[in-house]
Amino acid sequence: MTPIHEDDQLLVLEKPSGLLSVPGRGADKQDCLASRVQAMYPEALVVHRLDQDTSGLVVMARGIEAQRRMSRLFETRQVHKRYVAVVTGQIEPRQQAVPADAEGWRTIDGPILLDWERRPLHIVHADGKPSRSRWRALQTSESATLVELEPVTGRTHQLRVHLQSVGHPILGDALYAPAPVRALSPRLMLHAQSLSFVHPFTDQPLSFSLPIPWSAEPPYGVFNEVPKMNFETFKQQALAEGFDEVLERTWEPNTVVETHTHPFAVKARVTAGQLWLSCTGADGTPQKRYLTPGDEFSLANGEPHAEQYGPEGASYWVARKN
Repeated sequence: MTPIHEDDQLLVLEKPSGLLSVPGRGADKQDCLASRVQAMYPEALVVHRLDQDTSGLVVMARGIEAQRRMSRLFETRQVHKRYVAVVTGQIEPRQQAVPADAEGWRTIDGPILLDWERRPLHIVHADGKPSRSRWRALQTSESATLVELEPVTGRTHQLRVHLQSVGHPILGDALYAPAPVRALSPRLMLHAQSLSFVHPFTDQPLSFSLPIPWSAEPPYGVFNEVPKMNFETFKQQALAEGFDEVLERTWEPNTVVETHTHPFAVKARVTAGQLWLSCTGADGTPQKRYLTPGDEFSLANGEPHAEQYGPEGASYWVARKN
C-alpha cells in the first residue's frame, strides 16, 4: 500500500473499490485499508472513510496530534473533496428548475435519515439530518451522465442517496440502484477524485488529484475482470467442506420470514436480489446483515434467524449439513 503522499504527519492513499476503509464485524471483515497501511505505518490513524465500494483518495494521520488536527479540518469543512460518478439517465434536463451557478453547479438539499428497519440503507426524510450535495454534468449520453460531485455535508451514503432521490442512481450501486442499473457496471461508479486542504502543521496548501477514465458512453469505463463463481464450483466447494446437499432457492419480493431455526447447518451465496438476515454475531450480539449478489452467509445448526426479502426478492445457492 504505497502512499501517493507521505510526510511526517500525513499519508494520502488510494483506496480501491471493494476494500473496506476500516475493519467490520466478523473475521471475514478484518482486511481493510487501515490494517494494510498500519502494517507498514503502525502509527497511522483513521481520519475519514470512503464506502467499501467507492474508490479514491483517503487521508490518514501519523499519530494522535495529527489525527486531532486533521479531524478538525474535516469537521470545520476546510477539506475540499470532489468526486466523479456515472449516473443513469440524463440528469440535467430533469433538474432545469434548479438554478445553476456560473460554473454549472446545482444543489441537492435533502435531509438524510437511517432507514432503521432496512439498515444500512439511508433515505431522504424530513426527520433526517440536514444534507447538501453539489453536482454538475461533465458528459451526457442517451443512457447515462458523467457528473462531478461535491459533498457540502458528510452524511453516510450522502451522494448515493441524493442522486437516487432525484431519480438518477449511480451505475453499479448495490444499495440504491434498481437491478437494471446495477447490472450496467461491475462496480459502484463513484470515485473520490480530488482532495485539497491546508497542511495542519506547516500551513502549506496541498492538493491531490486521482483522475479515472470514465465516460457517459457505454461501457462507461475499463474494469478489472473479476472471476465469477458458478453453481457447480460452489457445490463442489461445499461438498468438499462436508456439506450434504446443495440447492438453489428463490424467494418472492417483500417476503418476511419470522425468527426460526433449521435442524442443519447452512452455507449460502446470494446470486440475485437482496435480503436482510437477522442473526447473532460471533460476539453474541444481535446483528442485521444486508446481503446482495456475491455475499455469503453461514448459520449453525439450530441457530435462530429471521429473513426479510427486498422488492426484487432474492435467489441464492444454499448448502446444508445435517
